Amino acid sequence: MKLQLLATLSLALATLPALATEATFEKTLSVSGRPELSVATGSGNIHIHQGSGNTIHIYGKVKSNWGANDEKVREIAAHPPIEQTGSIVRIGQHSENLHNISIDYDIEAPANSFLDAGSGSGNVTDEGVGENAKLNTGSGEVHATGLHGSFTVGTGSGNIYAEQSSPGDVKAETGSGNIELKDLRGTLRAHTGSGNIKAGGAPTGPWHLGTGSGNVELWAGDAPLTLDAESGSGNIHTDREMLTQGSNDKHHVTGKLNGGGPLVRVETGSGDIRVH
Repeated sequence: MKLQLLATLSLALATLPALATEATFEKTLSVSGRPELSVATGSGNIHIHQGSGNTIHIYGKVKSNWGANDEKVREIAAHPPIEQTGSIVRIGQHSENLHNISIDYDIEAPANSFLDAGSGSGNVTDEGVGENAKLNTGSGEVHATGLHGSFTVGTGSGNIYAEQSSPGDVKAETGSGNIELKDLRGTLRAHTGSGNIKAGGAPTGPWHLGTGSGNVELWAGDAPLTLDAESGSGNIHTDREMLTQGSNDKHHVTGKLNGGGPLVRVETGSGDIRVH
């Protein structure tokens, strides 16, 4: 019986595909002026951090999953999907649909690069790179610090964390994750299907924050603003004195903070709203 079981197990193992394989590549590009950098990967992670000088350094890790073509992995590593036309650099274009193969990117780039980075299902991490940055992933997380000016961040179901280092308009959207935004100075549109939202900064234009069922917390300091907050079944609280206007109840509050200013509209289906 044992011999028969061992024979059956050996046959099953023999029919399994080979274990995953990996290959890596590195490339350094020289750019002049302000680079336009776009990065795309189907299921890998993207990590971008600030470098010095006028160079873009790219480190890639190509990985196969069960049943992938190992020769294809080596071919991609030998001829990585990197294109350059002057100051325009495209990484990972036309490689989003690789079957059973993923590419992780670790990229060092100038801080003032125009940046567009997206992954189908991996995480996107940005440390201080990007003017007017666009960061998105289908189901991973977005974590960004030191973003310059306006930026857009989005994920289908993961969490978002982002910090702004200079004024600009911000848009953040996730299907079901949490959103946390810091040091904002500009307009804001933030939405999640069911997660919590935390946002801090000084509105200089309209803010609109919405979640289907999560809590919302705002930190606006002494910034003047006009609050319009509504919760389907949760409570609304402001730590600071507010001059209310119109008819108010515990589920819908409107009023002016610090003399009034840009409209800050906050909506949640069932969570609580708190303004610190």
